Amino acid sequence: MKNSHLRWFPRLTLAAFLLPLGFGLFATWLPAVGYLPAIGAHQLSLTPLQQVFSHPSAISALWLTLKTGLLSAVFATLLSLLLLMLLYDTRFWRIIQWLLAPVLAFPHVAFAAGLALLIAPSGWLMRLISPGLSGFETPPDWLLVKDPAGFSLILTLTLKELPFLLLMGLSAVHQLAIRKSLIVARSLGYDRCQSWLKILLPQLWPQLRLPILAVLVYSLSTVELALVIGPTTPPTFAVLIHRWFNDPDLQQRLTASAAATLLLLICIMAVATVLIAEKLMQRYCRGWLINGRRTSYLKILRPLAAPVAAGLLIITGLNLLVTILWSVTRRWRFPDALPSQWSGRYWLASLEQLQQPLWNTLLAGMGTVLIAIVLVIGCLEYEPVLKRQNTRFDPSRTLWLLYLPLLIPQIAFVFGLQTLLLTLHLEASWISLIGSHLIFVLPYTFLTLAGPYRAFDERYQTLAIALCHSRWRAFWQVKRALLMRPLLLTMAVGFAVSVAQYLVTVYVGAGRIPTITTEAVSLASGSDRRVASVYVLWQLLIPLAGYTLALCWPAYGNRHS
Repeated sequence: MKNSHLRWFPRLTLAAFLLPLGFGLFATWLPAVGYLPAIGAHQLSLTPLQQVFSHPSAISALWLTLKTGLLSAVFATLLSLLLLMLLYDTRFWRIIQWLLAPVLAFPHVAFAAGLALLIAPSGWLMRLISPGLSGFETPPDWLLVKDPAGFSLILTLTLKELPFLLLMGLSAVHQLAIRKSLIVARSLGYDRCQSWLKILLPQLWPQLRLPILAVLVYSLSTVELALVIGPTTPPTFAVLIHRWFNDPDLQQRLTASAAATLLLLICIMAVATVLIAEKLMQRYCRGWLINGRRTSYLKILRPLAAPVAAGLLIITGLNLLVTILWSVTRRWRFPDALPSQWSGRYWLASLEQLQQPLWNTLLAGMGTVLIAIVLVIGCLEYEPVLKRQNTRFDPSRTLWLLYLPLLIPQIAFVFGLQTLLLTLHLEASWISLIGSHLIFVLPYTFLTLAGPYRAFDERYQTLAIALCHSRWRAFWQVKRALLMRPLLLTMAVGFAVSVAQYLVTVYVGAGRIPTITTEAVSLASGSDRRVASVYVLWQLLIPLAGYTLALCWPAYGNRHS
């Protein structure tokens, strides 16, 4: 790998996700102002935007989106920071670290579907207390799932995004001298909570800012989670846009594009609000930081931290368990705590029905991951060259570009991307599907691999080059072998991200390339619980198999090398 060749990798990587984003956004903005020649719309106007606000459900959907998105993002952020502050370096924190990876492997759709089976009026929790404690012989007439206020969606988003923010916090903590800072703070008389608030959180925030903003944008614009467990009358604004894009009346494409652009502006305003609030806090909280107060009222919450974290882990475990129970159920009448008849017929039926979706999922995931890992390795190999050429090179400056696909709502550009692919006659093709998945797989792949790759001791490779007389052979025989575990884990993460893609798969695939996720969303949003549970578990098992292979293969290879 010569340096002259390596310089192309950053350009190709940026082009792989910035160009589709740019074209997709531009091709969505044009219909938003009334220009879509494919349906005979040639006149620029603000009529599509007026049609958005004249729709009877638009204002309610906007309010619902703001409420569910903002509240869930705030709850997830505050809970993650509190748990990090109150439990870090305790015995229970080590348990959380060990369980974070399995919890994160739970796809969003699978988590939402399992939570619906758990908390519904006829769900497992109600069955466990009925009729003895609740007195119910039949399911109560309570709207706990898909409730109009969106509380079930808020709960789902909070519980699902909390482990991600904890993992980002854990990664950030490892880059700071936390224990030394705590010891110094305690020697000055500060209690644990005040030490975190005044000393550690200001250092952690710059590294947590982008993950928190990504969670905020996802919460405001999620479609698949809102379809599974969100309200329906009215739905969230993203689901309403999704309905307009799929309306048989082609004129609704203009309305949908205007609404998608409006949702993008809302997300930009939400991000800007967070950044402005950060600047204001930096300006007006300096006095509080140096006021000398050494105790915090948050210490009264410390006894609750471990039970809350344990409750979150128990909910995730029950979520998985109830999904497994429903997948092997033949008859389960309320209020029985367990099924009265068991059957594996739905698993056997799925083996035949899911052959094509499973094959499509595997092909798209593996193809995307292979391209992503090559591009990311090329970029990381080029970083030492840039450092030698420019001593001011700072890799952290590229984080905003990497997070850009996560900071833009998918619904805001997928229709434009679909329109562009239709123009190029590339719709429903494997090239377009893998390319669209690459937009989201590349950032996760880079963020996962960058830390271990940059920590690699380059002296090993320098010595290998001297012995092999070839940079490529030195990389393949030495560096690749030493970094095999993080490389495989990175590929597993990228594969899981590809498997979880719903919206881009539906639009870019034009509904003709079904995957396990598109089938799971369709069934989980309203179908037989037994069939939906089987499909949801398939969506969980596929990325879990990737993680298992990534963890076991290096050990097996080392023993048999």
